[in-house]
Amino acid sequence: MSHSLPSKAVLGAPFEACNALAAAKNANLYRAAMRLSPERQRFFLASYASMRVIDDIVDDGFLELPDAERHAQRETVLETINQWQAQIISAKAGADNPLPETGPLSGDVYEALRLTLGRSDLSPEPWVALADALHRDVAEEPMDEWDDFIAYCEGATAAPASIFVYLLSARYDPEIGYTSPLTNPPICHARDMAIFCYIIHILRDLPEDIKGPDRLVTIPSEMLIAADITLGEIRNAIGQAKFENLDYLGRILLEHAWEHFETGQARSGELLSILDTDEADTLSRLFTVYIELGGAMMENGYASFLKDRDAIMKSTAQNSLPDVNQQ
Repeated sequence: MSHSLPSKAVLGAPFEACNALAAAKNANLYRAAMRLSPERQRFFLASYASMRVIDDIVDDGFLELPDAERHAQRETVLETINQWQAQIISAKAGADNPLPETGPLSGDVYEALRLTLGRSDLSPEPWVALADALHRDVAEEPMDEWDDFIAYCEGATAAPASIFVYLLSARYDPEIGYTSPLTNPPICHARDMAIFCYIIHILRDLPEDIKGPDRLVTIPSEMLIAADITLGEIRNAIGQAKFENLDYLGRILLEHAWEHFETGQARSGELLSILDTDEADTLSRLFTVYIELGGAMMENGYASFLKDRDAIMKSTAQNSLPDVNQQ
């Protein structure tokens, strides 16, 4: 199957509401998904918006609060995650919204998810895995070892990426909905490449993330100890533009990133075998953004990347995944 690459589908209700949420951050994954066929754009928007809602409640709401307020609201936010998961499960079953007044998903987002996830052979497991990662965030579980980081990645980044992999492979029929010919679960194809991209993302955004509370920086303690650096020292190095102090940390994390990249490439055979030219091109463009960023970090060292970070970020994203809103 081959299709054109529309910059924007005519979405219609309730998907316009999802697009407003999904497009707000204009992330690379959003830009890539907007290259898919209209039916798959709608599924992506419903899934991405549903995840964006709960992620913003945790990241931009709860985790930004002072200690006392977080302590006071912790149980409430954990219950909100449970309500969100209940809405997801119900949408998958094609049922009416079980929490129309109190659930975190609005009526439009819930209906969009019911019309897509509810008419697909995709399991709700990616949403369940994300809920698990968000529970970890809200409980403020320590991220001491690399294995803790990987366990967190399973829900925080691999799960959402598995939905994108599913949509790349999925075919839509008006009578039966969405089906995928993949014999292995989408997570098998998405996991390692998603972890690769996430580590690059962490290194790319470290100058911004370090400005906030320590709990928003997802670098396990084991890596900081190996690099002989603390979060406070990272903050000072970035604030004083002493980027050379971060070179070793960057090298350690990049070594792990490329290991996952190689594993992900080795597992890509089945997925690539069923994608048409346009779909393979979309996947390649998404990965190219992160491969080029990682290459820039490796070429002359992480310190050199940080010095030219803004220019590198702008060129890599725009070259591979142009902003659909400017087409």
